[in-house]
Amino acid sequence: MPVVLITDVYGPTRFYQGLALDLADHGFPTLIPDYLRGAGTLADGTRDEALARGRRLDQRECLDDLDAAVDYLRGQWSGDHPGDRIGILGFCLGGTLALDLATRRADLAVATYYAFPEGFEGRNPVPAPIDVTDAIEGPVLSFWGEQDYIDLAGVRRFCERLARRDTDFAFEIYPDVGHSFLGGLAEGDETAVQSWRRTHTFFAGDRDPVAASAR
Repeated sequence: MPVVLITDVYGPTRFYQGLALDLADHGFPTLIPDYLRGAGTLADGTRDEALARGRRLDQRECLDDLDAAVDYLRGQWSGDHPGDRIGILGFCLGGTLALDLATRRADLAVATYYAFPEGFEGRNPVPAPIDVTDAIEGPVLSFWGEQDYIDLAGVRRFCERLARRDTDFAFEIYPDVGHSFLGGLAEGDETAVQSWRRTHTFFAGDRDPVAASAR
C-alpha cells in the first residue's frame, strides 16, 4: 500500500523523512507533500514559530492539495494494484487534515498521531473531525498520549462518536506520554515502538478488530 505522509507544523523534517524511508523499506512507498509551503518557511524552527505558521495555513486550500496528492499517488500505483487503498499517515495538524480527507474519500486507510478532534485554529479552517464523524470512512487508526496538551475530553467524545458508527475504527490513548511521543522511536521507547509496529500492521491490511479503550 502506498502512503501519503502529512507532517506536523514543522514540515518534512529529517524525522519524517526517516519515517518515510522506514515505510518504504517495509513495502509502503511514501510521498511527503510539503503542504505548508504556502504559509512560508521557518527561520528559527521554534515551536511558537511552527505553530504560528500552521495558523497561517489556508486549511481548505491545503486539503484540496492533499486530495490531489492522493490522486497523483493513486495514478502512479493503480495500474498494478487496481482498487487498493491509499494509506494516509497524519501527525498533529496533519492528522486533523487526514481525518477530513477521510470524509471526502472512501479509498483511504487513515492512521493519525495526536490529531485535533475539535479542530486546529487557522485560516479558512476545515471542519472539526468531531463534527463530521458521520462522514468519516474507515478504516481509521488513531493514537494519542494521555499527557497531551490536546483536550482529552474532546478526544474521548470523538472516539465515542466514531466508534458508534459501523466503520472500521481503532484507537489508543497511551498513559504517561504526551504530544509527539513517536519521537522516541529512535531511542526504542516502548510506546513509540508499539504504536509504530501497529501502524505497519494497519497499512499491511491486517486490521485489529478490537478498538482499544480510552483510559
